[in-house]
Amino acid sequence: IKLSLDDLDSLIAGDLNPTMAFMTGKIKVEGDMTVAMALSQLIG
Repeated sequence: IKLSLDDLDSLIAGDLNPTMAFMTGKIKVEGDMTVAMALSQLIG
């Protein structure tokens, strides 16, 4: 999973929706999408 430090801060603060961040290209996922989806549930 790749994202900028600013976007990570926004995710942790709850200001950035993980699904919308992925859809808009702020988060890039390489590999198993199932694992990435499970992580998004943990984050928010």
